[in-house]
Parts: sequence; C-alpha cells; structure tokens
Amino acid sequence: MKVSKSLSSLYELLREKELNGEKFGTEELLQSTGWKIATFRTYWNKGQLADFISEVADDEFEASNCQDISEVEFAKLLSQSKHRRGLGHNCKSKLAKALLSKSKDNMLLALELYNRPSLENRMDAFVMCFCTSWEQFLKATLIERDGEQSIFRKAGKKGLKETISLRDCLEKSFPVNSNIRKNIEQIAYLRDQAVHLLMPEIQGIMSRVFQSGVLNYTSKFEEFTEISFLNSSHAGMISLVGEFKSPPAAIMKSTYGDIAKEIIELASSVQNDVESSDDIEFAIPLNVKLVFATDAEDGSTIAIARADEGIEGLKKALVIEKPVDRSRSHPLLQKDAISEINLRLHERFDIGVLQKHLTKNCKTTGKPIINPNCFASILAKNKWKQVDNKYHYKNKNPEIHYYSNELVEEFIKKVMDKDNYLRDAKSSHNSRK
Repeated sequence: MKVSKSLSSLYELLREKELNGEKFGTEELLQSTGWKIATFRTYWNKGQLADFISEVADDEFEASNCQDISEVEFAKLLSQSKHRRGLGHNCKSKLAKALLSKSKDNMLLALELYNRPSLENRMDAFVMCFCTSWEQFLKATLIERDGEQSIFRKAGKKGLKETISLRDCLEKSFPVNSNIRKNIEQIAYLRDQAVHLLMPEIQGIMSRVFQSGVLNYTSKFEEFTEISFLNSSHAGMISLVGEFKSPPAAIMKSTYGDIAKEIIELASSVQNDVESSDDIEFAIPLNVKLVFATDAEDGSTIAIARADEGIEGLKKALVIEKPVDRSRSHPLLQKDAISEINLRLHERFDIGVLQKHLTKNCKTTGKPIINPNCFASILAKNKWKQVDNKYHYKNKNPEIHYYSNELVEEFIKKVMDKDNYLRDAKSSHNSRK
C-alpha cells in the first residue's frame, strides 16, 4: 500500500511527540501534514484519529499508540473510505480510552467463557470477567465526567495509588433504586462472597440475571462510546434457560454434602429477588425470549426483539397473538378486493360524492369505480405491497398476492378522506411507471 505524504508526515509527527512526551496544537499538525482545517475536522469528527490523538485541553493534544505500529498499518486505520470510528473517540483521557478497550475485551471474554460448553466452571469465570468489565467501564465514564482523580483513593501507607472499588463506582454512577445497579451488585456478591456456591444446578436462575447484565452493559457501552459493542454478525448472547426448578434436596446433599443447603438457599433467594423485581434490567422474565425472526404483521412469525436492540428492545416486547391461517387473515385476491371496495363505496356514498373522489367510470354502467390502476396506485403510495403485513400477504411459490378485509376498509378511508388523494396517488404512480 502506498502511503500518502500527508499521512506519512502525520505518522512521524505523532511518533516523535509520543516518544518525547510533548503536546501539540492544531496549527503544528496542519503545517506538518499540509491539510486544510476542514480535512483535520473530518478525521477528528468521525473519530478516526481517536486511537492516536487525545485532546487534553482546548487546542492541545497528546499522541499515543504510535510506537508499535507501522506506517502502513497507521495509514490503513486512518483510511476515510472505511468510515472507521475509534473506540473512545469522544474521550479526552487516554486512561479512559484504555479502560474502555479493556472493559470491552473482558465482557467479550465473559461471553466466550460462558458459552463454552466444555467449561464446567464457566459461571465462576463469567462473574469474574463481568465484574471486571463493568468496573473498568464505569471508571472510564467517571474519568470523563469528573476527571482522573475521581477514581483514585488517597495514597495508603505504602504510598501506592489505589483505585476505588466496583461498589464505589456504582455508588457514583447509579441511584440506589436502579435495577442496573442491583443486577451488578447481585453478580458482584457472587464473585466476592458466594463463588463457592456457583454450581451447575443453579445455572437456570442465574443465567437470567447474567443475561440482563450483558444487555445492560451493551446498552450503556453503546450509549457512551457511540460504537456498537458487537458486530451485527455476532449474536454474542448468553443462551437462556426455559424455566428454573430447584434441584431435589436429597440429590444435592449426596453431591455436595452440608453445603447443599446453602446452594439451594442462594437459588431460592435469587428466584425471590427476580420475581419481586419483575424488571428486565435485573433479570430476564420467563415470558420474554430473544429470537431472530421475520417481523410479519399477518401473525406468521413475530420478532419480539433483536440482539442489536439490546435492553431497550426487550423493554418494548409485547404479548404476541397466535399465528392465524392466511385463508382467514388475507382471503381476497386483487379482483376480489377491488370488487369489495366498489361494493362498499356504492353502499355508503352517493354518486355525486364518489365523483369528487374517484377518477374512473365503469364502461357499462357509467358509475365511478376503482379499477386495477387505482388499486395499484394506492398500494404503491402506502407501500403495502412491499412486505407481508396486515393488509397484504405474498405467497412465494407460486407467486400470488392476497389482501385482507382490513385493507378494504383502510383503502376506502384514505380515498374518501381527501378529494384529490386518489388522483395524486395515480399521478405519482403512473409517472414512475
């Protein structure tokens, strides 16, 4: 790859500034690269310089991450054709950027470990990585909000600077009644006081708490960084269990001895918390499922939520009606729908009113009617025929289009509400044809 002179000069400038620990301003950068200010702002506003340049004050920057990268790699990362946005592009602190990167890696590791079926202690691994990820993420947000000093304690006896705990971060970031906070505190409790109780028998109830924690993290991460946590090609979600049942006490005791009682009590306690909270930010309710499906208003298949909708998508999940037969929901062919529309129009309106709204007359009777071109024009204007919905259903093999009685009523309503509605729709449709 041939590197442009401007990017080569920028690479050398940043390497030199980072090596010497020197700050620089916009003017020095423009002189070095030969860029116009608009070019720099394009790179900067898109977040493409975020990995290498941090703004520490007004028109004062620091360089980073340039010592262990080649000029060609540097140029590839800054290619504007990729529309790339660096993680932490909206952060001023280099420490905050580093914490965001580590946080993302730890949450991905938590997901990978949990979804590894051969790993018997995957719950143990998950809670460790999950809590570390949240702590790093919250510290990054606190640094940007309150400054770097906000995450450090006063120097101890050994003179070492220690950072605040996860619980301190939660105290500064969420109100007491926040279910996101309660979710993290529940998992942090397992990490700190009850990791010895994380046995496979309680995975049913705990996976619901874990799942909400991941969705909460995804939502907050994307809100703060303005970057997706996962690529759309990766599901990255913890598999939900269908229902929680407490294992028989006798079997538990024979397997774990005296500790069995504590395991069952922990599972029961979490179950009670889930039921009393009944909030998706604390734990996934049993009546909610994550699915990947086609959203069809005819009732054939409904997507309750998509992975990329995260916690907000699940909050909006609705009770879905049972699928219905197409012959009942969409019984009309086009000729039947047109015939039914004309029948109802003449039953409800006199000729004078219809002549104001309709554009064609029947060659036999001379009465105003809806013809196939009128029908197609209204469908095109409202985009009813583009997908399956409550008005339209497409049978794929052989290709046949069916329509519902709801379409007949909606068609009449739209045409008769405004004098020129049909005329304008036909003009637009026929001009495109």
